[in-house]
Amino acid sequence: MNKASFLLPLLLLCTLINQNSQAFEAEPAALTLTDITESMTLDSTCLNYCITGICVWLRCSLYRCSIETSIKVSHYNPDLVVSVYDKPGDNPWREARALYGALEERATQSMVGIFHDAYSGGGHRVEGGHHGTDHSLRFKEVTAIGHPFSSLTDFIGNSGYYCPSEAESFEPILSSGFDALVWRLGLPEMLYLHNLLPGRRIVGSGVQQQWGPVWPRTGFINQKDDVKAAAVIAQRAGNIVTQTGQPHVYNPLNGNNYNRTWLPGELVENDPDTGVWQMLAPKMDSQCYVFGENDVYRQSWSTGRQSEDNRYAFALWRPYECCEAQGTYLFTVPLEVCL
Repeated sequence: MNKASFLLPLLLLCTLINQNSQAFEAEPAALTLTDITESMTLDSTCLNYCITGICVWLRCSLYRCSIETSIKVSHYNPDLVVSVYDKPGDNPWREARALYGALEERATQSMVGIFHDAYSGGGHRVEGGHHGTDHSLRFKEVTAIGHPFSSLTDFIGNSGYYCPSEAESFEPILSSGFDALVWRLGLPEMLYLHNLLPGRRIVGSGVQQQWGPVWPRTGFINQKDDVKAAAVIAQRAGNIVTQTGQPHVYNPLNGNNYNRTWLPGELVENDPDTGVWQMLAPKMDSQCYVFGENDVYRQSWSTGRQSEDNRYAFALWRPYECCEAQGTYLFTVPLEVCL
């Protein structure tokens, strides 16, 4: 075999390897209001719009009563934009960072400074030990802010064919900067012993594809994969804000004051019936999913989703069901037609 015939396959192989490495190269995360608008999708994994029945109402006046009906619909709303990042105030969503970033950074430094003089950030890793050791303990900041589409659902809901969101656009729901002490110490979280048992409240299932525990709901997580670590942190934030009375500083999502609404309730890991996620940055996905995909025997879920600056953003879509009130609610005639 001559040198040319030997070198040609080798050059082709090197070219393919280089192209693949470039395809999966991490990019810095950047998100704008325009990006979020463009991310809106009618895909069934996200919106999942269905006509689920006919609500029957009794309407009475001074002289007579009548039976009225309205359409019952179900669908998912993009309630929140949840951002996960390393440094206080360093939100990848540009407009949110301009509104709240400086406040979050000052709040974090003030609260943490009460107890010690250490830097209030934490970084995406907790370093130490030998340089050859794999460090998988990470610390992340998080914010949950009302999705820009949320307030528009109030107007669409007036048509009787759409359910308003519990969230309001750009409303701060949770910021680890203002929740700095609990987000770092997690002391109240340790009192919920039933959620801290090994194997409970895990994102993923089985033994091999566990991404990480939902509890304790703090910024620390043991996960070698930074993308999956960010996903679990986002899941923790979603679990907090979809309940009331949690030991954190936050504004809970607790109703939309609409006529007749079946609200989604607590976000539970691995359960698409309580909510699904859509990555917005650094990669914009066109479909939604629950975190915890079993990728042990195929390409990792995080491939192509790595961020060069360890900043990520996700939209949380949650299920709603409602019908427009026409009087006193009596019952629903079931029906299911999905788009």
